[in-house]
Amino acid sequence: MIKIKNLFILSILLFTTHIFAGGIESNKGNSKYFIGIGAGEGGGAYGGSFNALRISYQTHLSHNSRYDFDYLSDIGLNFWKDDSRLNALNSTYATSSLDSSNLSISYSRIIRKYTTQHTFLDLGLGLSIHNNDSMGGADLGSYYQIESRLGVGYERETYRSVLNLFHYSNGGLESKNDGVDILMLSISKYF
Repeated sequence: MIKIKNLFILSILLFTTHIFAGGIESNKGNSKYFIGIGAGEGGGAYGGSFNALRISYQTHLSHNSRYDFDYLSDIGLNFWKDDSRLNALNSTYATSSLDSSNLSISYSRIIRKYTTQHTFLDLGLGLSIHNNDSMGGADLGSYYQIESRLGVGYERETYRSVLNLFHYSNGGLESKNDGVDILMLSISKYF
């Protein structure tokens, strides 16, 4: 029952929040398309580490004039290269394979709040599908993960850079749920 409740809440967050982001009548004529590349490093619950490369495509969906924030959509392709160098103690407690590189596809919705003309804060939530259910000694519990992000960025006319903290976990939907975190710097170009 808890799994159904969590999936229902997640579905509501992902697919109906356009109502709170300005609604269907939002002006999409100002839509911007950003293609970006990011590189970062992260780790699992037992000290394992990995390098990540992300290629993403962001679309500006709408602007909420009441609360003055932008609502974006992000599709990402992630390449995760396991770089685990666990010591003997951490290897003992690791819950998954230590040699587990990964490929994932993600879809997120992002709320962006500009703090000045060029700087902004991002808060995002989405879903990702991985080809491996473990990473850097952490057992993710399933191939399907919830992607959450918190970011700070700087944007000019055609370029944007963002420092994001990503967290991937299955949200407690499976018994194994070590989760992984990654800190990533991304640079994007407006098209």
